[in-house]
Amino acid sequence: MHDPVPPELNARIRQAFLLGLARNPVAPPPSLTGLLPPGGEPALALLALTGQRQRFDAPPRPAVDPVPDAARRMHDDPRSILPPAARRALNRLAGSVEKSLAGDVLPIVLRRVSAAGCRPHPFDLPEFARHLKSDAGNLGLSERAYLALIASDGGEEAAKGLFFDRITAENWTTFPKAQRRSFVAGMRRDAPAAGRALIESVWKTEPAPVRTALLEALAVGLGPDDKPFLDKLATDRADSVRQEAARLIARMPSDEGFAPRVAEAALWFKRTGKGVGRVMAALGIGGEGALTFAPPGGKRDLVETNPARRRLFERLPLDVLAKAVGVTPADIIAALPEDEPELPWLFLDTAQNDGDTAMVQCIVQARLLAWRTFHLGEITSLAAGATLPLDPGAAARFLAAPAWTKAVSEFAGTTVSTHKDDGRFVFIAMLMPREAMPAFVASLDAAPRLATRAARDFADLILALPDRPQPVSGASP
Repeated sequence: MHDPVPPELNARIRQAFLLGLARNPVAPPPSLTGLLPPGGEPALALLALTGQRQRFDAPPRPAVDPVPDAARRMHDDPRSILPPAARRALNRLAGSVEKSLAGDVLPIVLRRVSAAGCRPHPFDLPEFARHLKSDAGNLGLSERAYLALIASDGGEEAAKGLFFDRITAENWTTFPKAQRRSFVAGMRRDAPAAGRALIESVWKTEPAPVRTALLEALAVGLGPDDKPFLDKLATDRADSVRQEAARLIARMPSDEGFAPRVAEAALWFKRTGKGVGRVMAALGIGGEGALTFAPPGGKRDLVETNPARRRLFERLPLDVLAKAVGVTPADIIAALPEDEPELPWLFLDTAQNDGDTAMVQCIVQARLLAWRTFHLGEITSLAAGATLPLDPGAAARFLAAPAWTKAVSEFAGTTVSTHKDDGRFVFIAMLMPREAMPAFVASLDAAPRLATRAARDFADLILALPDRPQPVSGASP
């Protein structure tokens, strides 16, 4: 279409109006001759034409920033988004859990969601961002990509962690300390020498906290081949590194001090009523007597026995001790008194550092089932340490035990002002497997509804998740 006022001429006309016609008079272009009304004021016609042109001209498009790679990777996650019922339960739980407990509860909840083969809805990720950060090593692709995205937007150092990448031997040095330690520990389970070589390759360039964390990964698959490397660390410049190396050497099966240490630790556990027990065992109606916890000299005071406890039991695998005593690992945990303050956590910490998921679950289950009274102070640690829910059979025995029944009934007589979950309901809920959820919810009937709201929301979430983890073949993060 013919334009009687070309763009360059229109720009000069606009400039004239902006500066003022007295200083810069404007004359109609020859192309408008015969189109303007005779005897009229040409400036008014030009003003009208300029205004109409500005009205219909499309504004310039703003520059569009490229889409960050992390944002693209969020949508590459092969896991299915939470089903609507599960998403509603998750959002209810985020609002119903006590604020003082949310920092411990929600990371575990998100871990259960991921274990079911699902991922949170992208619109819900901002709500859970602070809880995702505290558990980044256990998250899926979309959650890690979201963390990388917000870290990049905020200029955070965490952006260098490349949360959306899968950690490999080529990029592992770019990840945060905890993830690097977990990666080396995982490699050590299959190839101890390769894991140790990975640590040695970066040893001279890493700061002391990182070197100490990487050294902890050597506990997995610890063997005689690791001793030359550990011996060299006796002169390391960092005291934390020297101490960790000494602890690893002390628990090395080939070390000359390891066998005596295990034998001395085994003396802390004794059988009671052995003579009667043998007779009953011969008749086929009993065993050798109950296993009891018996510190040397009968002393159980922590102040007096703590140095010996640490020396004997720290980083001592529970299965090694159980074999020396001649019992199962569950028997060792069951023999510990309910008020024993430290040994359960030393055993649990060792199993976690070794990546022994089965042993972690054994310790948690045995500790819960040994309770005669409910111990609120231990619940957070047990729920956070458990990598798997209880076995259905163990869960059923716990729910039927007097300790749990009493813990629920204690809330029956509370006043309205104290109808808040102190952690007993929601943390026990997180230890329950899917099969036990209906029985667990039924066990809450004696307690006030307000106190059990978060636990019920968690049960609704678990029951709304897919019964089995969803397949994720065909994509790799």
